[in-house]
Amino acid sequence: MSKDDKDQLLQYLAAAKGKGIRKVYAHWTAGRYDQVFDDYHICIKGDGVVWFTTDNLAAVLAHTYMRNTKAIGITLCCAYGATYPHNFGQYPPMDAQIETLAEVLAIISRELNIPIDIQHIMTHAEAADNLDGARPHAAYGPKNGCERWDLYELQDYDGQWKSGGEVLRGKAIWYQQ
Repeated sequence: MSKDDKDQLLQYLAAAKGKGIRKVYAHWTAGRYDQVFDDYHICIKGDGVVWFTTDNLAAVLAHTYMRNTKAIGITLCCAYGATYPHNFGQYPPMDAQIETLAEVLAIISRELNIPIDIQHIMTHAEAADNLDGARPHAAYGPKNGCERWDLYELQDYDGQWKSGGEVLRGKAIWYQQ
């Protein structure tokens, strides 16, 4: 993550303090590496560059069904043509994107005092299946019809396929240390 991206994130997080943000949802756009969408607060391009769609991280945007209030949506610009969890299409998540996302999660956690756990930081796949126990909607993720499977699985450092949320949260914890 570049120093400029980090400085801008810290500035926007300072403005968001006290606004009640308690959740962060990680997505992919199902687009190309440079396609950004303003349904998300933060887009991470294929080269790991951070793109802010708003300077108001407390704004309610349309990123996660029935979960957008007091939540930040972050997306990787990738997965165009993805068809199932291990086929990411012509635009798979890049290592630079995954590492930048983990670093962004670590900074958000620290600055907004949000724990790095499944109740607070989730992939869209985890949220779609209500894995945090909140149940604001009927489940629609990979365990229940697979309508949304963003970041359902990712490869960890050892090259093994694991829960995408666990991989990202583990990396975010590493970045905090």
